[in-house]
Parts: sequence; C-alpha cells; structure tokens
Amino acid sequence: MRYKRLPFVMTVAISLVIILAILIGGCTTSTPTASSPQTQAPATTGAPATTGAPATTQAQAPATSKPAQVVRLTASCYLPPAHFLAAMMGEAMQKIEDLSNGQLDITYAAGGSILTAPKTADGLEQGLADIGLSHIGYTPGRFPITEALDLPVGYRSSWVGTYVAKDYLEKFQPKEWDNFLLLLVNGGTTASINMAKSPIRKMEDLKGKTMRGAGEVADALKALGATPRDMPMSEVYEGMSKGTIDGLLVGAESLKSFKLADVTKFTTFVPSVGNQYLFYIAMNKEKWDSLGPDLQKIFNDVFDEYYPKSAVAWNTANVEGFELAISQGAEFITLPDDEAARWQQAVQPVLDAYVAKIAAKGFTQGSEQIAFIKERMSYWESQETAKGIPSEADIKAN
Repeated sequence: MRYKRLPFVMTVAISLVIILAILIGGCTTSTPTASSPQTQAPATTGAPATTGAPATTQAQAPATSKPAQVVRLTASCYLPPAHFLAAMMGEAMQKIEDLSNGQLDITYAAGGSILTAPKTADGLEQGLADIGLSHIGYTPGRFPITEALDLPVGYRSSWVGTYVAKDYLEKFQPKEWDNFLLLLVNGGTTASINMAKSPIRKMEDLKGKTMRGAGEVADALKALGATPRDMPMSEVYEGMSKGTIDGLLVGAESLKSFKLADVTKFTTFVPSVGNQYLFYIAMNKEKWDSLGPDLQKIFNDVFDEYYPKSAVAWNTANVEGFELAISQGAEFITLPDDEAARWQQAVQPVLDAYVAKIAAKGFTQGSEQIAFIKERMSYWESQETAKGIPSEADIKAN
C-alpha cells in the first residue's frame, strides 16, 4: 500500500491552526478536550491506522487480495448416467467442486460423450479429459501388472475385490500408472453367467456357446469351453435378444443397470471362477501435480470417503441385479461344490499363462502377485462376513 504526502501549503496552514489553538487555549482556564485537532488530521491522510481493528479490516478487504484463479477440469465416464457408479462419480465431482470454494470448475459427462471406455486411458494421457472412469479390461496389455487382479482367482463379491485391489496396488505400485493419479479403484466382480435361452448347470453346458467377455474374463470363458466375443456393454442387450451372443460372464449389477434382466432367463452364480473388471477413476498426473496441496487434499479426502461407499454399492447393486432377474422369472442357479471345484481347476491354466506372459516381458513376480491376491482375498472375505456386508453370496437358489 502506498501513502500520499500533504502539499507544502496545506502543511503550513495546519501548523498555523495548531499554533493558534495552543495560544487561545493558553489564555483560557478550560480543560483541553480528548479529541484535539492533531489526532484527526492524520486520519484524513490515508496513513496506517494505529488501532488493531482498522488494520485487520484492511488486511481482509477484497480489494487488497487477488481473486483465486479458477481451475477448469473435465471428467469423463463411459457408463450410462443411470448406472450407480456414474451417479456416484458425478456426486463426488460436485462435492469436490463445492469444497474448493470456487477454485474448481468441473465439467462432468457420463455416457461416453467425452471418452469411450477403450479410449479413456489414452485420452487422459493426451489431455482430452482430465479425469476419467473406465476398467482395464477394455485395454488388454495396457496395464499388465494390474491385470493380475482380473484373473479368475475366485472373487465372491465386489466388496472383497475392491479391497484386494487397493492392497495390491499399494504393495506393487505398478509403473504403468506413472502418468496417472489413481483416485479410486473398484472390483466389478464377474461372477454371474446370464443366459438368454439355455441354463448353465455344469461346465459342459458352456461348450459351443458364444459369450461376451473381454480381457482376462474372455480367457476364463475360453478355458471353460465357451467362445468369447468382445463387444461394448451397450450392445449386449440387443446381442442377447437377437441371438448374436448366447450370454455373458459379468457382474450381476448389469441385470439392472443395463436392463439385461429383460433378456435373461437363466442366471448362474459362479464365484469359484470369479474374475473382476477392475474399474478405476484416474486423473492425468501432470494436471494433478498442477493443482497444489490444498486442492489435492480435497480430492483425497472425498475419495477416501467414497472407497467404502462404492465397495458396498457394488455389492448392493449385484444383489439387486440378481433379485430383479429372479422377480422377472429368471432361474437363479448355483453350482454344487464338486462342480465348482471342476471349474476352478479348468481356469488354472489362465493363471499360469498370465505368469508366463508377464515373465516374457521381464516381470518375474507373477506367482508372488497371484499368491498375494489370494491371501488378501481370504482376509477380506473374513472381514466381509465379520462386518455383515450383504453380498450376492447370500442369495439362495430358487
């Protein structure tokens, strides 16, 4: 703040007034007042105030501080707006924006209008969006170390898969994510076989069936005797209704979120070969680094809150998917223990092939990764039971 000097003539005039006042005061017997002229003159000059209150007022005045620069971010989600995860992501983006007190302006779009699922990872790297949601099954080979999480190790629920994934990524910290900041991961467990016409009660029932599956899920289907076919989830409803595919191995939530219950007559719960599609919400790393610690803390705090919310939401959605299909007349089927063991044995070559595949690329920890996943899976299954988390494993065959 700059201060102005009084003109010379004005200074002389004020001095004469002060001298005259002193002379007059000296000729009278009255007591001088508390607010003499000399205490008022400086206040008209714009000099710094001498009391604490005015100084504080000046420090807080909007005119003395620069307005915060607004950071504009674009967030993309390929899932349809009605999907629970798309709605949850939009809710989180709004909360982050609100907590930033005007520092962030986030444009969020679901339905793949900004980036489709297969293009999300590359699109984030290229700056086509700042934040994106997808799952790694859409980009096979793009995240090789992380793909171990999608193997058919036998996830019984998405809640379990989510926390296994969180532990795994914290332990192994794959460099394939170096260009991203992972805000959230979710285990979209694929433990339901949904069929348009034919029931799946034993492994041989899959022989000759064309089944939608991507990534490691496709490998599991092939090992079980089916013919895998990759297609966008948005095309599965039509594919099942027209017979282009016979069914799919997927999370039960799709029976509701993608309305597959309308075209499903048989749904088989197969946790013994449960894969998962690892969903992620990630941010371009350079954009993340540019935010500064205060805004980064807001993101971290909000997504710390959404980790348990989203994990429970996946379980709830899977239960609701099965229940919807059953309410619409679909038969819910489970495998006997001996049959489930046959399926688990049949997919073991998929795990072995993964270890060999990444070893050929110079990664020698494949067996250790799978062992860690199984150990954490056992732990989180016990935690799910202890906490009373509802899951699709609670549903009984009709």
